[in-house]
Amino acid sequence: MRSSGLKILAYNVIAMIALFVGVAASGGTIRVPEEVLSIQHAIDTATDGDVIDVGPGRWREHIDLRGKSILIRGRDGAATTIIDAAGLGESVVRCITAEGPGTVLEGLTLTGGSGHVGSHGSDIALGGGLLALGSSPTLRDCVLKGNTVNRNGGGAYCGKGGDVRFERCRFERNSAEKGGGVLCVSSRPTMINCVFVGNYASYSGGGVFAAKGSTPVLRGCRFEINHAAYQGGGVCSLESAGEVLDSSFERNRAGARGGALYLGFRTSMTASACAFATTTDSVVGDDQVARADYRLGACDLGGNICVLSEKPDCLAAGGTYRGDGTRCPRADATMQARRGGDLNNDGEVDRSDLGILMLLWR
Repeated sequence: MRSSGLKILAYNVIAMIALFVGVAASGGTIRVPEEVLSIQHAIDTATDGDVIDVGPGRWREHIDLRGKSILIRGRDGAATTIIDAAGLGESVVRCITAEGPGTVLEGLTLTGGSGHVGSHGSDIALGGGLLALGSSPTLRDCVLKGNTVNRNGGGAYCGKGGDVRFERCRFERNSAEKGGGVLCVSSRPTMINCVFVGNYASYSGGGVFAAKGSTPVLRGCRFEINHAAYQGGGVCSLESAGEVLDSSFERNRAGARGGALYLGFRTSMTASACAFATTTDSVVGDDQVARADYRLGACDLGGNICVLSEKPDCLAAGGTYRGDGTRCPRADATMQARRGGDLNNDGEVDRSDLGILMLLWR
């Protein structure tokens, strides 16, 4: 009996220890500003596994993640939780202490960054919104906008070993000499379902610049109205690899060549299943791009129904193709649905409905 009692006691102790370890591993939550007045102070006091829950507002600071495996999240999302480093002479966020994928930024806007000076010289600023060196943080549902640097990586700079993962992030109106939205060098960043809008490079790579030794992966991304003064309004790749998959390009332009894509010197980057919607979205490096002439235009199906499609699909559906880069007249979604073209009942008449039409007519 005594032996049985000891076993039960031992099991209970083990269970209590497991419970304690589980609770400790899950970490605590630090609320800003209710418990701590600044995000950086919260980071300094946090331990691995903690969550920093940031309330809505414009936080006038720049932050360093200190190598900690923590989640920093905007309580109400990026639209209302803004870290603004304007006038502070720094990157909005620095990850330079071997942060891993467990270091997560979620639902934040990073703006006003002018980049970190010192990594490559006293007058070279890098990474306006994010500076990642030798680190692999995760950014999810974040907005990086209005960041400007005098050299590289207006929105984000992924330097050597900066294998950052961006999920559903938006890069808007950032500017740099190279890589208005993102510059990566000797790194392997991943960008999934990200949007690049209105970014500018005074040299090349308005949206993304993939530099020597990089292998970025861009999947399901959208590039709109990005501009490079020289090459690669959307993406510029030099001496790098990687791939661009299932992404769309619209109204991007470059002063010289490659309004959408410039796949240049010693690059093995490839692109496939991509849409190049307008005439300015030109491609340099056609041999590395699957269906480089995949362009969209207005397809008139009659009965006031217009969808965007490729010319062959439009003609196969019995429509009249208005030309590459043309657009359908804007109309209220409800009115479009009433016209009978909304075959999937999503409130819009678009290319999905055209696909349904083609299936029905086979």
